[in-house]
Amino acid sequence: TDIDPVLFSFRVKFYPPDPFRLKEEITRYQIYLQLKRDLLHGRLYCTPTEAALLAAYIIQAVELNTTSVLANYATEAAELGDYDPEEHEENYVSDFKLLLKQTQEIEEKIMEIHRTHLKGQTPAQTENNFLKKACQLDTYGVDPHPVKDHRGNQLYLGINHCGILTFQGSRKTHHFHWPEVQKINYEGKMFIVHLTYIEV
Repeated sequence: TDIDPVLFSFRVKFYPPDPFRLKEEITRYQIYLQLKRDLLHGRLYCTPTEAALLAAYIIQAVELNTTSVLANYATEAAELGDYDPEEHEENYVSDFKLLLKQTQEIEEKIMEIHRTHLKGQTPAQTENNFLKKACQLDTYGVDPHPVKDHRGNQLYLGINHCGILTFQGSRKTHHFHWPEVQKINYEGKMFIVHLTYIEV
């Protein structure tokens, strides 16, 4: 009988505040893979400059086994190591899908960063630098949900280890830290956050 192959996917639901400090290398690597996926699918919102830097880190990182299921996600052999003009074609980044909105302009920025700023970085250093940069972004670890505020304005609501965030487009509009949140109610379609303001 023919049996369809089963494919398991690892996904991160709760992101640690400082993933680069995780002791287990395999855990750091799994977070790195999840963030690569978040970047590709547009879940990790960032400026074009930040996106170019993160994508350049992905290009620089050298995987020991690029044919494995984990390393093969969406960018087979995308990790190229140091820039070498004899090995890399003129538009070598365009062969790889790294970002949701990947334009020629951003690909040129990725190549510029890869050629000039990342030479000599080992895979471990590159992945560590990627994690350090990614966890500084406002949308790190946030799964944005479309909502409307009390005036009917379209927003995105996200929750992470720091608290509750709201975004308009990719711009953070509010950040309510967990110690400020007194109570959360959910009534029908209404999600109500009661805050405690601490006077300094």
